[in-house]
Amino acid sequence: MKETTLLKIALICSLIGLFVLYLISTKIEAKEYEHGELNKNIGDDVKLKGTITKITDKGNVVFIEVNQQNPITIVLFNGDDLKLKNGDNIEVFGEVQEYKGKNEIIAQKIRAIR
Repeated sequence: MKETTLLKIALICSLIGLFVLYLISTKIEAKEYEHGELNKNIGDDVKLKGTITKITDKGNVVFIEVNQQNPITIVLFNGDDLKLKNGDNIEVFGEVQEYKGKNEIIAQKIRAIR
């Protein structure tokens, strides 16, 4: 086979592969946090919506208490550009972890819901 034919085949396969990955990525979504199921989800990625009741900034770590049905602690590392305050509604994407017998969410992404 000629090099140009192989190049065309490789390019077409790459584009098809990228398109398939795009379609798959649009279907992937984090599980919605539900009260009472957090114990089962340790290590899983979840999505949580709630209202901020308390923010504690410890320098490199920010602890955010979110009230949904029960309060849950959100841990955010390097929250330097955080512009949130008490009473804000937020959506958190993160991983459920257990620390000292309590469950908390290690935040990967936090966004304010207006």
